[in-house]
Amino acid sequence: VLGADNRRDLAARGLVIYLHCSPEQQHSRTSRDRNRPLLQTDEPLQRLRDLMTERDPLYRQVADMVVSTEKRGTTSVVKEIRRRLDTEGLGGS
Repeated sequence: VLGADNRRDLAARGLVIYLHCSPEQQHSRTSRDRNRPLLQTDEPLQRLRDLMTERDPLYRQVADMVVSTEKRGTTSVVKEIRRRLDTEGLGGS
């Protein structure tokens, strides 16, 4: 999402749904995951905050829909996306 060409490609290839949650929630979800090179730092929470500051506006720029995943399970998020696709007419036919 950092590159303008990447954002253009995302927007051109279909519906973009930005699954958003706070850096604190991201930290909680990823704190034991050692397969995240960007978070292999002494202060992973601060790194997540910095990434959010940089990337959130870019994701929002290309998103057709923003859905909060904060303290929510997969089923709840999927139900919201399906409902919004139906009510907002974004799902196509």
